[in-house]
Amino acid sequence: MSQAIGSPGGPRDRAPGIPTRVGIAGFGRLARRYYLPAFRGLAGIHVVAVADPLHASQAAAKAKIPRATIYSDHRTLLAHEPLDALLVASPPSTHLRIWNDASQLGLPVFMEKPLALHEELVRLEGSAQARSLLMVDFNRRFWPTYQRLGAFSRGGVIGRVDDIQFLLHVNVLSWCSVTRHRLSPSEGGVLYDLGSQALDLISSIVPEEPVRISAEAWSERWASDHLRLFLHFTSGLTAQCDLAYTRRNRERVVIHGSAGRLRLDDPNMTIRWEPRGSRNARLRGWCRDGMAFGYRALWRDRSMMRYSIRAAIGAFLRSVRGGEPFSPSFEDAVRVARWLEAAWRSGVEGRPVSLICASGSA
Repeated sequence: MSQAIGSPGGPRDRAPGIPTRVGIAGFGRLARRYYLPAFRGLAGIHVVAVADPLHASQAAAKAKIPRATIYSDHRTLLAHEPLDALLVASPPSTHLRIWNDASQLGLPVFMEKPLALHEELVRLEGSAQARSLLMVDFNRRFWPTYQRLGAFSRGGVIGRVDDIQFLLHVNVLSWCSVTRHRLSPSEGGVLYDLGSQALDLISSIVPEEPVRISAEAWSERWASDHLRLFLHFTSGLTAQCDLAYTRRNRERVVIHGSAGRLRLDDPNMTIRWEPRGSRNARLRGWCRDGMAFGYRALWRDRSMMRYSIRAAIGAFLRSVRGGEPFSPSFEDAVRVARWLEAAWRSGVEGRPVSLICASGSA
């Protein structure tokens, strides 16, 4: 059976140089193209087992990780493999079940978002021990450009911040090469898929908690494939998230303040600071954007998605090995899950929902 952090035989008690033993639950496109390359870019990692119910995914895992043992379900994997950590990259409807099983074994988990779907938080294992074992992949907070954007916003570069606009449109069909679960309403849809990252990114930029959230969804190609979230803060700041499944990827953040605005037209470009009425700043910004985008197009491993996933996994494994708290933590994951639950209610009821009692622990 797996060992808890700090227990005899756990990661902190093993001799230096012994690889960290990792299992993977779910071997779809994300695991194959992003998580596995991230593991290979980090020293001292040994992926020893993979669990996936699909025969094609099992074959892909065997081909890509020949020495790993392949299982058809996570419970069999957990029963037979002595792991130091588990990565969960399966569809969202399986996250709660896998988390509850892993946490009962004292096993640290790095989980793809979201932690839980609508009305699942009440069944979440939230014991004191379990709280120390979870990190959810809110990878955008690990991207240095987003970190600088938050620092500039909080540092008063554009004066008092009045409004934040975040746009995230994803070519969802490119993520359906292995499974099409993202298009299934039972898997949370745009709200839980894209909303998880959007709400965590907003919380990492804004140094206060929202007090109200509202949501409105509509359909263009698939059911509820477009969504707008509105967050309201006590300071008067508002944040709007424009989320959608579309034919091409787009991601942009614009932060308006009393003295100008900060604009990031793509996370792989550069932040533009535009004082009120300045056109020269816009021209210089476009030139820098072109150079930054070209550089990351040539060096794909340094693009936002690959870099931030690798950085998030690296932070998780350092905490596993050192017994340090995870960040983002269990509490961060639960807070975002509660906000998503409130947004779901807002969409159903057609009115804003208070978040004053929505944060806090499970």
